Amino acid sequence: MQKNGKFRCTPSEENYEKFRLKVKAIVNNSALATAAKAKKLAPVIRGWRNYHRYCKMDGSRFSLWYLSHDAFLKFLKDKNKGKNEAKTLVNQAFPAVPYSENKFVIVKGEKSPYDGDLTYWSKRNSNLYDGYTTKALKRQGYKCGHCGHYLDGNERVHLHHIDGNHDNWKTNNLTAIHKSCHDYIHMKAKGQKPKII
Repeated sequence: MQKNGKFRCTPSEENYEKFRLKVKAIVNNSALATAAKAKKLAPVIRGWRNYHRYCKMDGSRFSLWYLSHDAFLKFLKDKNKGKNEAKTLVNQAFPAVPYSENKFVIVKGEKSPYDGDLTYWSKRNSNLYDGYTTKALKRQGYKCGHCGHYLDGNERVHLHHIDGNHDNWKTNNLTAIHKSCHDYIHMKAKGQKPKII
């Protein structure tokens, strides 16, 4: 807590060190091709940046400049990759995620999770997501693309690839659904019986 009363957070030393070692292990993995390293790094980087998106992330350390530069130098050693291709792969491996310190979603007026206004709470919940998920939520009117119920924040939202191809990011192939609906779809596809809790 700062003197002005505002809360400020940064990733912990332990958290950053674990993350750094994980990135280094992928970058230095001689069993992986350079393109495979970039593909494997992207979800790790995106996940870490998303998790800390409301923290103070400026400065070369938390902007991950050092890690991305080390990766660039490693990619550059690949005899089949030129400077431009190495730079492109680094950009793929270290995707940008917007952050805004202390950008918490304030509850409007006298609103309550128990007031029955599912549209309001679904829209508010959509602010926790970004990119393809946010676009899908808006397109679907904040309702689950599988069961049709509102995605009101009581359950995590998953982005589902309708055709099962996780490399197909076309708009008509993406739908936002409840985590439980996502689990059900994949269990059904595998011929498994849903678990009754």
